[in-house]
Amino acid sequence: MDFLSSVSNQDSPSFILIGFALLLAFVLSSLLVFAYEHSSRDVVPPNHFIQSMILMAIVTVIIMESIGDSMARGFGIFGALAILRFRVNITNPRNVAFIFAAMAVGIACGVNSFANAIIGTISFCLIAFLLRLTPYGRKHNLLGILRFQLSIDSEDLPKIQAGMNDFCRSFILKRYRISSPQDKGDLVEYVYEVRLRNEMDGMQLSQYLKANSGVKDLRLEFRDTYVNQYD
Repeated sequence: MDFLSSVSNQDSPSFILIGFALLLAFVLSSLLVFAYEHSSRDVVPPNHFIQSMILMAIVTVIIMESIGDSMARGFGIFGALAILRFRVNITNPRNVAFIFAAMAVGIACGVNSFANAIIGTISFCLIAFLLRLTPYGRKHNLLGILRFQLSIDSEDLPKIQAGMNDFCRSFILKRYRISSPQDKGDLVEYVYEVRLRNEMDGMQLSQYLKANSGVKDLRLEFRDTYVNQYD
């Protein structure tokens, strides 16, 4: 820490200081990549996004070192950057947090605030790992859509809802409709939005409903995962 404090107070950065800032930004952004890969739920991490975190930290260091203490250069550089138009669609808000973390690493290293860069990166990575262990780190595919059909004169719906209450954290009836297919009589199709208690309850709920002979055309679907389907 004494070394970091001594080098960060230099008024005119030397080649060694600039090189150290770039090297530290590379190491810390690589640590961010490691935390992203091992705390993310994505099966296939986006390679271009991983590369962009490291490159963004390096570019930010170069920009901040170029600006220095000059307000005129700061307005000039950011005015030039304002001309660019980025049209990248980022669907996962969690990725945005890592992008800002990479930029923060670059800014801290660029202004020679190395202690803040190190402590901030380590804290961010630890929190990212801890959040995965909390209920906030649950897979989003626990939210699904349950569809099934019952005869219009069936009295099995209360029993089915009681079983759903055992396997689901919550559920709500979204819609239902009455149809009259040939040779099958009047049927009522129910569509529920369900939130499971854990990943295994999807298959158990399917098996429970399948055991009910009155249930027809059962389908349980999730945003990313198709759990079960049968007639």
